[in-house]
Amino acid sequence: MKKLLLLFVFLFTANLATAQNIAFEQVGIKVQPGKAAFVLDLLDDFYGNIEKPENVSISLNRIYFKPEGTEATHYLSFAGSVDALAALRKIRGGDTYSIFNSNILQFAEVVSVSGGSTLMRTNIEKSGERTYQVWKWNVEDAPGFAAAFMDLMKAYPQEGYLSLGQFTHGVSTDGESHYVYTTHKDYAAALNWGPKTQAQQEAFVKFQKTTNKISNYLGTMTLYRMKSW
Repeated sequence: MKKLLLLFVFLFTANLATAQNIAFEQVGIKVQPGKAAFVLDLLDDFYGNIEKPENVSISLNRIYFKPEGTEATHYLSFAGSVDALAALRKIRGGDTYSIFNSNILQFAEVVSVSGGSTLMRTNIEKSGERTYQVWKWNVEDAPGFAAAFMDLMKAYPQEGYLSLGQFTHGVSTDGESHYVYTTHKDYAAALNWGPKTQAQQEAFVKFQKTTNKISNYLGTMTLYRMKSW
């Protein structure tokens, strides 16, 4: 039965994903009030002038909404193939990087560093949308969670870019293991997000009831991508 379920998960992923899965690193930073523009300028001066590896993206993201207790005000995100991220890591070193990092720390402090990878991606053409939401769970039964997510997406497909993924590094004491990431065309669309039809509402309730038995929901964030490199 478990093998059959894993096969279903594989087929679902093959049908939905239209691009290769990627790895990511996200650095949570707490920016001093009124200093975000200085941080953005410093990031632009450094990342806008390096020979960036192919198949990697870098972005600074401002947090609109977050759970109580979240220290970060922004996330500096790196995403791409494993090889590209490894090549970028080599650039993030040396004297020039040390000076850049020292300048950043005048206006912000690093409060977290985490990493992981996507398990499924769809609507890749919408990945450039700048407003997005992230939901996090501590999942005990990954195949069961994936199956419940499959059912939800059949009844409630998303209009924006959608990713289901996992955290593998820098996990907090909350034990976050999986996330869902989806984009919106603008801030208003994010505020208006949610199941609209009766069928969508029923599917959403079913997903919650099913996953509550096999996971611990850890909250959601809404963010805005300020700039990408």
